[in-house]
This record gives sequence, structure tokens and C-alpha cells, in this order.
Amino acid sequence: MISKHILSFSFIMAFMVMPTVAQDSVINDVLPPVVMDVLAEPAILPDVKMHKNTHPEKILFTQLKLSKEQANVDGFSKVSPFVQQAQDIDKSAMTLSEYNRISNAFNMHDEKDQIVVKVNLQTDEYSSLQNLIVFDELDDKTFFKFKMYDENVGIFPENIKKYSKLQLSKRLAERMFQGLGGSSNVVAEFILKPVYADRKEPFVMEETNFWMMFSRVAEFRLWSDKDPEDAQLLWFNRSDWYSPEGNSNIGELFVKE
Repeated sequence: MISKHILSFSFIMAFMVMPTVAQDSVINDVLPPVVMDVLAEPAILPDVKMHKNTHPEKILFTQLKLSKEQANVDGFSKVSPFVQQAQDIDKSAMTLSEYNRISNAFNMHDEKDQIVVKVNLQTDEYSSLQNLIVFDELDDKTFFKFKMYDENVGIFPENIKKYSKLQLSKRLAERMFQGLGGSSNVVAEFILKPVYADRKEPFVMEETNFWMMFSRVAEFRLWSDKDPEDAQLLWFNRSDWYSPEGNSNIGELFVKE
């Protein structure tokens, strides 16, 4: 889930009148406003597949391991959803089963594994004049929150505001809005690389304690649908430092639009 204060916005329609005036005045009237820090549009879109969201249990395990902490396996097993949903006669057996499963899963978990998060973003702030789309949901206060075993984890991506202003040409804008089929939401997929976490002091948000974890954004993708079978890739950015496994022949994976 994405968490922040979301500002309302509306379209601004500009009607320009072109009277016979001095050349400088005309130029000042027709030039679009300058928007800084716009992320450049991809020249080509890669032939990539949508990933599954990372399970909250794995996110909690990553936060614990990066913090050099052990999992409270006994406590986790007692509040496991499988135990809560079990019949009274089966609760003890299910608790033992979950204790063993959680213990093994935590021991085997690699905290360096990437984390996949998908959220919906509103597409109604698009300017064809400036070839620009803005996502106000993504700013310096944005973080992703998860809950598992009564533990809350907040993932704070580094410089996530970078993805709030995207260059969007008329060609890709047409592709995007056709792909969305009238929906005002686009699915944003973040491939995150966890880098740091601690358990010294929780972050408090809306009277809820969150254990913090910081990450870098390896890839940012926009999709037309949350269903991988129906989703069409609409926009893509890969950080320079990120090279996913199996991408040695990266040139063959990219297709021109």
C-alpha cells in the first residue's frame, strides 16, 4: 500500500490568442512553462514480464535480517493467518506446523533479494503541450507499508520523487491511454533493492509504529493492468547501476515501438 498525503489536482486548459504583436511577446505567450527534473522517456520498451508482488512475510524477514535481528518465530506462529483460520481442534497442530515453516523460511531467506511492489497511480495530470505526465502520489513523503504477524514495515525508496514527472510523447501517450481502456489508473511496478534497516526506534505514522527499511529503485515500470496475462508495458526506466541476472544479451531483449 502506498502512503502519503495526496493532493487534489485538475486539468488546466490554456486557450491562446495570437494577435499581431511584437515577436518576443508572441514567443513568451506560446512557450509552455518549464518543468524541471523530468525523467526522460525511454527510446524503446523492453520485452519484460511483470513480476509477482513480494509477499509481506518476505518483506518482514528482509527488514529483520538487515537489522541483524532474529525473527520471533514463536510469536509469529501464534498469530499466523493459518492458525487464526484453523478449527479449534487443529490450532495446536497448525501452530507447530507454522513454527517449523516460519523458522525454516526465515533461515533460508536472502535479505539481498529484490522486492517487488505494485501500486495504482492516477493518470489525470497529463499535458500534451509539454509532453509530460505528473504523479502527485510520489513525493518525498511517499513510502510503502506492509503488515505481517502484527509487525508493520515501511519501505522508503531513495529519491522516489524522481518518478513523479515523466516525459511522455504523444506517441507513448496514445499507447498508454489506449492500453488503459478508459481507466484513470495505471499500475506502477517498482523493483526495489533493499539496502538498510534497523530496529532502534520505529517510525510513527498515524499512531502506527513502522519499522523502517530503505531501498533503491532498480526499475520503474508502468503497466495497463495488474493481471500479468493482460498487462501491456507502457513506460520503463532501469537505473544505470542495476543489471538483472540473465541480461547478458540485453540488446536482444529490447523491441522498438
